[in-house]
Amino acid sequence: MIEVIQISRGGSGGVTGAKILAEAAMYEGLDSQAIPKYGSERRGATVLAYVRFDTKPIRIHSPVYNSNHALILDLDLLDEIDVDTVDKEGVIIINAKEVPDQLKGTRRKVAYVDATGISQDMGLVISGFTLVNMTMLGAFVKGTNIVSLDNLVKAIKNFWGERRAPKNVEAAIRAYEETEVVVA
Repeated sequence: MIEVIQISRGGSGGVTGAKILAEAAMYEGLDSQAIPKYGSERRGATVLAYVRFDTKPIRIHSPVYNSNHALILDLDLLDEIDVDTVDKEGVIIINAKEVPDQLKGTRRKVAYVDATGISQDMGLVISGFTLVNMTMLGAFVKGTNIVSLDNLVKAIKNFWGERRAPKNVEAAIRAYEETEVVVA
């Protein structure tokens, strides 16, 4: 089983992104689940979500404590996740213009992209909150190769529908193309 911990801010689309990622994995023939962890949080508050992928039915429905990969939608939240709980062979996917100082010299695989910049360029902003979920899914696909870009696009189109999908698909593809994957 592959487990992903995702940390985001309320209003940035993290929970929706986790659901779309799980759907993209189903198109790959994997069993998957997305579990959001939030209560009365509101826009701007820290929100966790967990995503699991497996080739057989997933029987557990608990939070992820030791993940294979970490998906961090806001650079300011990096300190709120214990990167030592992420598999040493896994990838830390982060919304950043460069490898954050906290990860330099760790010999960890890092996939980074300026998801905020891409989303703002594309007008994916609602009520002052930049929606980085689709851009970060593009970065996740590039960094991990768990799901294909084609199946991510299919899941995005299915979720957003004909009218809202084009910008979201474009954001994911652009992020996929701009994501840098390095060993820090």
